[in-house]
Amino acid sequence: MTLLSYAGEYMAFTSILAWLDLLLLANGYSTTEAYGFGFLVSASYLLISGVLAIPLGFLADRFGRKRTAVGGCLLAGASVFAMSLTGDITGATLVIIVISILLLLIGIGHATYTVSALAYAGDVSLGTDVGEAYGLVETAEYTMFMFGTPLGSALAGAFGNQLTFFITGAVLAAGAFAGYVGMPDVHSMKKTPAPDKSPGPLSQPNGPFRLMYEAVSDRKVQTSLLAIFFVSIGFTVFRVYLTQYGAAGPFIVAIMAAASVFAAVPIGRLLDTTKRRSTFMAVGFLVEGLALAFIFYEPNDLTVIVWALVFGVAVMLVRVPQAVVIAERTIVENRASAMGANHGVEHIGYGVGAFLGGLLLVYFGFSTLDTFWLVALISAAFGLALIPLARSLKLA
Repeated sequence: MTLLSYAGEYMAFTSILAWLDLLLLANGYSTTEAYGFGFLVSASYLLISGVLAIPLGFLADRFGRKRTAVGGCLLAGASVFAMSLTGDITGATLVIIVISILLLLIGIGHATYTVSALAYAGDVSLGTDVGEAYGLVETAEYTMFMFGTPLGSALAGAFGNQLTFFITGAVLAAGAFAGYVGMPDVHSMKKTPAPDKSPGPLSQPNGPFRLMYEAVSDRKVQTSLLAIFFVSIGFTVFRVYLTQYGAAGPFIVAIMAAASVFAAVPIGRLLDTTKRRSTFMAVGFLVEGLALAFIFYEPNDLTVIVWALVFGVAVMLVRVPQAVVIAERTIVENRASAMGANHGVEHIGYGVGAFLGGLLLVYFGFSTLDTFWLVALISAAFGLALIPLARSLKLA
């Protein structure tokens, strides 16, 4: 379900931005204005889909992962289908409003099937394979991160944007079918609290809200939320700049994603074997700092590729164990709420990373190397701070 839903979304998103650009140009906007609105709509989509993940995670806790995963895929797929009907809209303002609404619906779908998949991985995995389960989820996501955009571009080039919307909408519908068939709902499984936690009787008034609060107020969960926030800052600075790094930039980003894809499951297996969650996260931040610090220090083709590979592995050294910690510190009734908070904080980190990178480069006159060094310092500093913090919390 994760693989198909992310495939449909990433492939569609490329065509949606190109389609918005074409419609605005046809309605009198200049090339610069059309391009700028594409950025604004894209930023709003990322922010809203992250923020909405928190209440949508609560719904996944209330109604089960299967229902919300299928519903999210169908909502996103129907909204992508509807994009093909916007070609006859006249007036730039109306174009922006309609496409923004459709992107909002896609963002709701994205948040819903993402938190459902993250929670479901924790629900169905045992204590001996939870790391591998989250490694598989991250593999599916980063596989489509690597291939989705170029596949969407290829589809649009071969068939045009409107037909691409039908194809990618069908892929999302296939994701809904996969969720319906392949995600037996475990929402009614025995309610067992996580270690060291006592969520109390579920029959108390406002029990679901109390459970959601307990999930995100847990200190170990909060540490994992901080981890996804800081790793998302570094990831965004890397991705945004490398995407614009000449003709080879997108390929370098794909190389980074490939490293993440191949590293996720092995890292998950090591987590299951060693149980060293905080150690892996701390090492991940330190390695990420090294990669960011050296990738543009006297760069050449080989060193840029090598450090991109190192960075891709470092991202998974953080993302997999922090998701495992949240899964282990929650129960079926509040796991999706916690994963929704995790997804929301992740997107906030993306926004902060993009804002920080732009601020340093445009307004403070930082060079690319200076910017990457500062972000590298932030990553390494959090990695070092994580060591005593994890010890104080007894986080393995």
